Amino acid sequence: MPTVISLFSGGGGMDCGLEAAGFESRFCTDIDMHSCITLNTMKDNACKKLAGGLREAEIVQRDINEIHPDDILEKARLQAGEVNLLAGGPPCQSFSVFGRRQGLEDPRGQLVWQYLRILHGIRPQVFLFENVPGLLSIEGGTVFQKFLEAAQSPFSGYRYHVKKYVLEAAHYGVPQFRTRVIVLGVLEGIGLPPPPDEKPPQTHTEAHSAFRLEGTLFPYNTAGDALCGLPAVGASNTPNNHIGRVHGSEIIERYASLSYGERDHATRINRLHPDRPSYTIIVGSDKGGGKGHVHPYEAREVTPRESARMQSFPDWWGFSGTSRHPIRQIGNAVPPILAATLGSFIRQEIFAEVPIPRREIWQSLGQQHLLKAEDRKCYFVPQSSLFDSVDKNAKTVLTIDRAG
Repeated sequence: MPTVISLFSGGGGMDCGLEAAGFESRFCTDIDMHSCITLNTMKDNACKKLAGGLREAEIVQRDINEIHPDDILEKARLQAGEVNLLAGGPPCQSFSVFGRRQGLEDPRGQLVWQYLRILHGIRPQVFLFENVPGLLSIEGGTVFQKFLEAAQSPFSGYRYHVKKYVLEAAHYGVPQFRTRVIVLGVLEGIGLPPPPDEKPPQTHTEAHSAFRLEGTLFPYNTAGDALCGLPAVGASNTPNNHIGRVHGSEIIERYASLSYGERDHATRINRLHPDRPSYTIIVGSDKGGGKGHVHPYEAREVTPRESARMQSFPDWWGFSGTSRHPIRQIGNAVPPILAATLGSFIRQEIFAEVPIPRREIWQSLGQQHLLKAEDRKCYFVPQSSLFDSVDKNAKTVLTIDRAG
């Protein structure tokens, strides 16, 4: 089983998805106490044969600036060059619109170089770097260009082949619009192919242009699909973190008056459309402010658990803390479905392994509600795209095999 070391692990979205795709997490680290409590709880559950993960991972709460690569390798029980995959994304707020795009002037922006320091020290066969698209344009694109140059520069007789991809999470089944920059690097001279020119093949798209024929596309998974099957807030069988904010009557009235997609002028969050993927989850600042969006069916903000559903976390992946802590872990995470997509892509295209089938991965991630949603949807295909037809607007419904 290929091994992975993760940096800036947060609430564990990357590790959760990579493990579902067949990787074994050996080391996770984050500076945030509640994130590490979350990771340790999932590890403890897995060791008790309950739903969880990270069974073989050493989890360390520490400032990345204070971690030496040799310490990581020792705790991961690996040697330099033996690590199959290094994965992580430095905190993205300094590169995002919501973070005012301070770039390298923000101390968090310097953490991209800490990622490279660790990379050079442990020398993984493959590295996976994730961040917001704002990284591509901050300071005229010079920050990202410097990162790419440094990632490809020779060090101690080694260097990496590097490729950049821009991925939309909704295109891979995540019920949320969330665009991310992915950088893959493969160590030269060890018999592995360089990263592919093409990004992972898209699996989901707009419902009106989706069809499931010979392995093509599913419709987007939506906010309504994500919420399907969750018990009411406060029910006896309520899962972890399914506790919402208490709203006053004025806020309730405002939220009740919002149309789908409309933004509340005071809280500046939108009412979710049940037939569209969620908007990107807002993380907030270190002092708080993170919140979900307005529920599509009820006059309230979504709970952290409902936001976790939009991120494709399984219901059994519980988050430590109260109030802002869970939503910050959720909002900062890589959606597990997207991480699993990348893991499968790496295993197949770089390590030449047969990937685990998508449906099996999603089931292990507790995404049965999304699979059921896919299975019950109809797929309308313009006839002109399949047949010679005079009527360009004619449509037909296909009966298909949904084994994908």
